[in-house]
Amino acid sequence: MVLKLNTIADKIRANKIKPEDLKNLRRFARRNDMCISSIPLKDGTAAKILSNDKEYDCLIMKNGKVLTARGAKDNPVNIMGMVDNIITHLIKRDRVVDPKQAHLDSLKAINDYIDKFEKEMFD
Repeated sequence: MVLKLNTIADKIRANKIKPEDLKNLRRFARRNDMCISSIPLKDGTAAKILSNDKEYDCLIMKNGKVLTARGAKDNPVNIMGMVDNIITHLIKRDRVVDPKQAHLDSLKAINDYIDKFEKEMFD
């Protein structure tokens, strides 16, 4: 059986991305041409959301270690909706430390995505 490793999350779960590669997640995101959002959760973990126009990945991390990772590839129109759905789901389930800040982070993620998309379109 051959597994397709389509997303960053798939590669993390298959140990194709080493934990030390994720020590500086901002640098990792930049190298992979992705935007990053970080949402602190009440249980001491954080939801790290990496996204670009082709995929999104949600990593639940604690002390620099990935506890769970999920991701998907889709078309550019759907990606930001999926990212917003993740953040909205975390807020509705009362898992977020600061819901107001999480909403702002969601808006910032969408804004970063649009800025990145416009830069690619007009450069």
